[in-house]
Amino acid sequence: MSKTIAVINQKGGVGKTTITFNLAKGLAGKGAKVLVIDNDPQGNLTGAFLNDPTTLKANVLDLYSGEKKEIKSEKINDNLFLIGANIHLSKISDGEFDIIFRLKEGLETIKQDFDYVLIDCLPAFGYLNMAALNAADFTLIPTKPAPFAMAGLKDLLGTIRKVKKRINPNLKVLGIVLNLIEGRKTTIADELERVLREEYGNLIFTTKLNKGVKIEESPAFCQSIMEYDPQGKLAEQFQSFLDEFIKRI
Repeated sequence: MSKTIAVINQKGGVGKTTITFNLAKGLAGKGAKVLVIDNDPQGNLTGAFLNDPTTLKANVLDLYSGEKKEIKSEKINDNLFLIGANIHLSKISDGEFDIIFRLKEGLETIKQDFDYVLIDCLPAFGYLNMAALNAADFTLIPTKPAPFAMAGLKDLLGTIRKVKKRINPNLKVLGIVLNLIEGRKTTIADELERVLREEYGNLIFTTKLNKGVKIEESPAFCQSIMEYDPQGKLAEQFQSFLDEFIKRI
């Protein structure tokens, strides 16, 4: 059965798009058929997959419009497909409440063709993120051990509980991944990580992902960290995260 995962955190700067990009590449590299949806008007994920984002052939607006009977995705390689976004997606936020149901309805027509559907969400609350939570089977929450990120995490988990209760009873939290960990250990970061693991227990992925120049620059070459620096520590970390992700699913 196809699994739909919303990579979400209303807090910016926690690495949602980088994780979604590398996760999609990694799953496809393991032979899974993956559809990636850019649900952010900034279109950063689209830019990571396409050398020229202006050539985008499959736009997420088609899923929200409900006008097209046949929704098409753009082929990146044999196992990886994209439905991208650009700034025009921002007009969805001005639509009616009905918008939050359309992404799920559009996906119903195509998701059975894929093992995984990954939705990259924007750093804000609103209709777009509500639509993603309504369409998802699981949420994956990137965060980092920093005070503001921890406060935002509580708000997000509260929102997920409300969506589960009122709109999508099947929604589950797959896990929280600690991302952008500084290579140099600090007392405050270690203490915040301890607090997070103590409070959220098994929801926290065992694998942590370090901050690094190469994982930040690799999308500019349309490459995952596993492709860009296959022998590096960050590639090793992401492979461990990928294995844990698959096990949790």
